[in-house]
Amino acid sequence: MIARPPKGELDKRIAGAVFVLFWLVAIAAWIIAGAALGNAGAWQPFIVDVGIVIASIGTATPFLNTVKGFGIALLFALIAVVGFAFGDFLHLVPLVYFLRIAVPFFAVIIAPTFKMANGVKVFA
Repeated sequence: MIARPPKGELDKRIAGAVFVLFWLVAIAAWIIAGAALGNAGAWQPFIVDVGIVIASIGTATPFLNTVKGFGIALLFALIAVVGFAFGDFLHLVPLVYFLRIAVPFFAVIIAPTFKMANGVKVFA
């Protein structure tokens, strides 16, 4: 008999697979941006920025407990990609650099903090 997580919880095997898959996609995006695109105007930094978002989601996934939390993280990733597109194609450098700092910050600092805080029982 195989033990399955309760409905709504994110299986750790799936979270690990998402971590590896998203990092492979991000590395592939960075290689394409560096080698294949050459000097392609605003497309090159946009592809690099999308790689940052994908790698950040991959890093945060093992710390997420529920499928709903993973869906919310993907929604925020989509918002970040739209923000990067807006900033890269309209040459809004402060927005791009803010997102380049904020997106990995939320993935690397905030996700583990919420996991730790969710595990603390105050009135148990």
